[in-house]
Amino acid sequence: EIALQSYPFLVFLCGWTWKAATIGLFGAMLLHAAVWQTLHPNMHELPDPPISYGVPGWSLAWLRKTRYFRFLYANHEGHHRVPGAHGNYNVCFPLADHVFGTYAGYVPAKEKAFA
Repeated sequence: EIALQSYPFLVFLCGWTWKAATIGLFGAMLLHAAVWQTLHPNMHELPDPPISYGVPGWSLAWLRKTRYFRFLYANHEGHHRVPGAHGNYNVCFPLADHVFGTYAGYVPAKEKAFA
């Protein structure tokens, strides 16, 4: 829904063509799916989703060993530790939580051996 609401912003305010906005939107959705499928199941110690679920979980597996992943993991821990899990919703791009006012604060990750 939010992705569709970005069309007027990209087209009218940024001056993008409908074609460029569509390509940008689908590119962003593909990137988000790849990061999500790679990081989120791993955060919960689940196996990588296969290609039959969309973007395969191994597609960006190298991200799991980066500081970026450790930051995302710690941020996501906050989502599960906040009462009712109300906050830190965006696993892949936490800036969205700041923009939409759902950032619950930084909660350090529990000790975990990153795979």
